[in-house]
Amino acid sequence: MVLGPNSSRLMEASSLFVEQVEARDDDKKGVLLYGFSEKPVLSYAANWSVSNYIIVRSYSRKGFSLWLNKGSRIRMRWETQASKLNKTQLVIIKGERKFETLLPKLTSSSDPLALTDPINGKDAEYTIVENDRYYFGVINMNRRSIIMTMSVNVTSKMYDLTKAKNICSTANGTCRLKLSFPNTQFVILTTPNNGDLDGWYIELSFMARVITYIAILGFIIVLIFLVLKYLGACDGESDLMDTAAREASETDPIIPEKPVQFTYGTPNEEDDSGSSSSSSEDLYDAKLCVICYDDQRNCFFVPCGHCATCYDCAKRIMEEDSKMCPICRRLIHKVRRLFSP
Repeated sequence: MVLGPNSSRLMEASSLFVEQVEARDDDKKGVLLYGFSEKPVLSYAANWSVSNYIIVRSYSRKGFSLWLNKGSRIRMRWETQASKLNKTQLVIIKGERKFETLLPKLTSSSDPLALTDPINGKDAEYTIVENDRYYFGVINMNRRSIIMTMSVNVTSKMYDLTKAKNICSTANGTCRLKLSFPNTQFVILTTPNNGDLDGWYIELSFMARVITYIAILGFIIVLIFLVLKYLGACDGESDLMDTAAREASETDPIIPEKPVQFTYGTPNEEDDSGSSSSSSEDLYDAKLCVICYDDQRNCFFVPCGHCATCYDCAKRIMEEDSKMCPICRRLIHKVRRLFSP
């Protein structure tokens, strides 16, 4: 990131995921890192000024970048020869956007600068309304390069550093600020005032807390395992229910079993109830074979579906030429056997 003199930039880092913050300053300008457990306030104002001679080529710009917080104020004055001053303009760019010159074709002149031309200046003032990086520069629309004096006065809003929990410095080039677990931490990066507008290039990196990511990964794996196990258990229960239902349907008799109420072929046939027990209706209710009167009915005919004989009698009917059902006298195609549990 690019900073400037007396800059104060606030960053938020969760100590749950970030273990430490590392700042690297190859120029060793003395950048400081401060750690806070609570968000500090912009309650301090630092004023600094700098003045430099600069050369601006024709149809080009030259300036500097600063990080400024809300409420900061910048005043600029640039002076050059009066005949060329009206063709200079101040440009302000907010953020990381790039600026393009109006005329990409550059021209130059070998004529010497008129030293007798009086020197005049222009003033500009700007108030910062949002924390961000700002570029301030002067555009030269003259056909010749110009030499100008640029004076900058900045009143920079700074964060209160009195409640900092820890601090580290990049005086040796690199420093690491360890965050306290598990509270969310606020980190402030500040630069001293050395009057250098050439830019402060700081490399900032956040080192992850590895154990947190391992714990999250383990939790996700356990959750997936439990979901798969639950789905597998549900599938197993449904398979058992389907198997039980299929076994029950294969073994259940088509016709419900009824108790035998009458018997045949006994000495009681000559009693008064003998005539009624030998009727076809009683015979059908007793589930005895209507051919032999001995065995239970254990088969049925296809296609009529009547269940009136035992399997042996049914085979004898199928061996005959007629192959007629003894109940409805329809042609029998097949005989299917019934199994009782």
